[in-house]
Amino acid sequence: MREQILEMERQGRMAEAESAAQGWLEAEPASLEARHLLGLVRIRRGHYAAALEALGPALQAAPADAALQASYGRAALLAGDRGRARMAFEAVRQLDPNRIDAHIGLASVALAAGDLQAAESGFRTALRADEDAVEAWLGLGQTLAARGQTEAAMRCFNMALEIHPEDAAAQFSLAQTLRAQGYLDFALRAYECAIELDPELGLARLQRAETLAQRGREAEAAQAFVALRAHPRYGAAALAGLGELRLARDPVQARGLFEQALAVDADLERAVIGLADALTRGGQPAQARQRLETWVEAHPQASAARAVLGERLLRAGEAQAAVALWRAALAQQPGEAILRADLALALERAGDFAQADTEAEHAALGGRWPPLQLLRARAALRDGACGTARDRLLALDESRLNPLQRRHRRHLLGLAALDRGEWLQAEQHFLEMHGGDDGVLPELPDLAELGPRLRAWANEPPLATVAPAPVLLAGLPGSGVHRLAQLLAQQSGCSVHADGFNGGALLLPADDPRLLRAWPAGELDALAHRYARQCRRAGSAGTRRIEWLPHLDARLLPLLRRALPGVRLLLAWRDPEACLLDWLAFGYAQGYPLRDPDAAWTWLQRAGAQLALAAELLPALAVDMDALLAAPPRLPPDMEAFLGAPLRLPAAWPQEARDLGLPITLPPAQREAWRAARATRR
Repeated sequence: MREQILEMERQGRMAEAESAAQGWLEAEPASLEARHLLGLVRIRRGHYAAALEALGPALQAAPADAALQASYGRAALLAGDRGRARMAFEAVRQLDPNRIDAHIGLASVALAAGDLQAAESGFRTALRADEDAVEAWLGLGQTLAARGQTEAAMRCFNMALEIHPEDAAAQFSLAQTLRAQGYLDFALRAYECAIELDPELGLARLQRAETLAQRGREAEAAQAFVALRAHPRYGAAALAGLGELRLARDPVQARGLFEQALAVDADLERAVIGLADALTRGGQPAQARQRLETWVEAHPQASAARAVLGERLLRAGEAQAAVALWRAALAQQPGEAILRADLALALERAGDFAQADTEAEHAALGGRWPPLQLLRARAALRDGACGTARDRLLALDESRLNPLQRRHRRHLLGLAALDRGEWLQAEQHFLEMHGGDDGVLPELPDLAELGPRLRAWANEPPLATVAPAPVLLAGLPGSGVHRLAQLLAQQSGCSVHADGFNGGALLLPADDPRLLRAWPAGELDALAHRYARQCRRAGSAGTRRIEWLPHLDARLLPLLRRALPGVRLLLAWRDPEACLLDWLAFGYAQGYPLRDPDAAWTWLQRAGAQLALAAELLPALAVDMDALLAAPPRLPPDMEAFLGAPLRLPAAWPQEARDLGLPITLPPAQREAWRAARATRR
C-alpha cells in the first residue's frame, strides 16, 4: 500500500494519494506508518492543520520516532506555529544529532522568526553534512535574499535546481526571489514551472496570480484567482486578490469580495486592509477605521494592519492615538526592536521629534533597518545639520532599499543640497528621484484649435438634474493640491473621491473619441444616471461630493457641464514657475515624472490652459495655496459658501503643513535663489 500511495504522489495524483492513505488508516487504525504517510501527503497538498491532526496521535504513541518528529515539525512550521515546530526539531536533534533535517528545521524556524544569523548558520551546517541537500540550499537562498544579497541567493537556488532540476520547491523559491527583485516575467516562468512540477502547490498558484496582477495582466490574474476560490487554504487570499483587482474601478464590489474573504478566514490581514480601503473609497472612512480597530484589537501581533491604522490616525490628526497604538504593541512585545522603531516613526509623524530621536536610538537597529536610518537623516535636517544628513544618507546602500525608500533618500539628499546652496547638485538628486517612475506624462490637447469647438459644445442645453453636481478639485503638479484634498477630506460635510489616481475615470476617459463631438441628450442621460448610481452606491448622501482629478483634460468639460449641471471647479492655485520647482523637489503622483525641466515646463503651460478653460466654462474658486500653507494659514472667505458645506481648519493644520517636520514646499527665499541660479545657467 505504501508504494502505491508514493507512486500516486510521484505522478501528482495528490487527491487520490490522500484518499488511499485515509483508507489505509481506516483499515488499520493502529498503523503509525499509515498515519505518518497521510500526514506527509497532506503537507504536500498544503493542508497543514489537517496534517498536524493526522501526525499528532502517531507522535503521542511514538515520541522517540525522529522521522515522525521531523514531519510534525515541518507541518507546524508551515502552519505558522513556530513554537511547536521548534520543540519538534529540538526533539529530533536530541534523538539523533546527525539528522540533517533537524538542522534544516531549526534553521527554517529561525528564518521564519527573522533571526537571519541563526538561520544562515543552521543551513550552512546542514550543507557541510550534505552538500546535495536541496532544502538547505533553498533555505540558505531565502536567508541571503532576506539579507539583500540577491546574487548569492540566486546562486543557491540555481544550485538546488542543478541537484534536482525537477524540484518544484526550488523553482518556487527562485520565482519568489525574482518577483521580489522586480523581474516579473522571469518570475512568472518560474512559477509556471513549479506548478507544472507540482500542481498541488497552491501558494505558487496564488503568487503567480498576484504577479500577473502586478504585471498589469488583470484578466489573466482574475482567472487565476477565480480558479483558487475553492482552495481550502488559499481560497480566502484569492477572494482578497480579486477584491484588490476591483478596488479602483468598483469599490462596492471590492468590499463584497473582501467581506467574503474574511468570512472564509477572519484572520486574513490583507482582506481587512483591503476592506478598509474599499470603505474609504466608498466615502465611509469612519466605518473603515472601526473595522481596522476591531480587527487589530483581536490580532495584536498583526503588523501591517496596525501600520495602516496608525497611518489613518495620523492623517486624521489623532497623533496621540497613533502613538498610543504603537506603545500598546510595544508593551505586549517589549523585546521587539522593530516595534520601538515603528514607535519612533509614529512620534516623528506626531511632531514629537526629540522623543522620536530618543526612541530611534533605543531601537538599536543601527544601519540594518533603512526606515530608521532615514529618520535619523530627517532629524539632522530638522536640526539644520545638512552635512550630517547628507553623510547619513550617503551611507545607505541603495541596493537594499525598496523603490519608495530610494525615492525618499534622493529627495532628502536634494533638500540637504538646497540647504547648502548647491543648486545644481540638488537638481540632480531630484531628477534621480523622479527616475524611478517609468510613467509618461499624459497627453493634453492643444486648445488653440480645439478650444472654440469645446466652448460651442459646452454651451448646448444641459440635461435636467439627474445626479448630484460634484465639485472638481484640480491643480498643477507642485501646486500643493494634495494638501487641499487632505483638508477637505477632514470636513464632516465633504467626501473626497480620487478614483482618477487609480485608473478610474469621471464619466469617460479623456481620450475617448466620442468627446470630440456634440453629445445627444439620450447618451448624456445614460452617463448621468450611471454617475448617480455610483454616488448612491458610495453612500455619500448628505455630503458634498468632491472629485479630485490628477489633472483636468479640457475635452471632458462639455460633457461634465451638460450631464452634471451645477458642476463647479475648486482650483489649487500657485504661480506656475513655483509649481515647476516644487514638482521637481517634492514630486507629484505616480505617473507624473519630471525628467526634463524644459519639457515639464511646456507640459505645465498646456495643463494650465486646460484649467483656465475650465474656470471660464464652470463656476470656479481659486485657493491661494501659499496663503493656505503659510503660518498662520489663510482660507478664502467665500470657500465655505462655494462648497455649500461647513469648513474648519483642524488644530493640527499648521503641523500638517509640514512633512515629518520638514517643508512640503520651498520657502520663498530659497525658491527665488534657486530660480536665479537656474536662470544664470541658461
